[in-house]
Amino acid sequence: MKNLRWILPSLALMVLAPACILTSGQILIDFDLPSVTAASSTGLIGEQIDLNDNDDYEEHKDKLKDLSDFAVLGTFRNTGLTDVDVEVYVTRDLTTLNTATAVRAGGTKLWGPLHVPAGESVTIDWDGSAALFTSAGKAVLLQEAKGDGNFTLYALGAAGTYQFDIDNGVLALIIDVGM
Repeated sequence: MKNLRWILPSLALMVLAPACILTSGQILIDFDLPSVTAASSTGLIGEQIDLNDNDDYEEHKDKLKDLSDFAVLGTFRNTGLTDVDVEVYVTRDLTTLNTATAVRAGGTKLWGPLHVPAGESVTIDWDGSAALFTSAGKAVLLQEAKGDGNFTLYALGAAGTYQFDIDNGVLALIIDVGM
């Protein structure tokens, strides 16, 4: 009975409080990436990301505090004759770089390497993806999310000749927001 006399006034105070009780939360923002074929002989394909195209991001970007988690998801299929180590790079702007040298010089390694044996596929899940992020890449993503929200992703082989496909790719971001 003694506890009840404190519970009811506490509940009433919560209901009648003029300020917002929930002052923070998390929002999942995901971007479907197109299926692509990446090959060292045909140049690079970059996927330009504009976070402002996402309604949830647009609504909460002024309250963004941090990126609590993110992932690059999808199925990576090695269509070449040798094993490949796939890496994902990020540039701070909407870019159209066309060589691996230009991407490595102008971008930051975000993720990888993901080892994919010749003729095989690897489907990467959230936990597997989390282990592949670099601290420098995480910092760039956070800066871009807090900045203009525009960046470009590039997937390429770590070295040598490569050929791989990416199917069902997704960039997923969990952002922390607060009042």
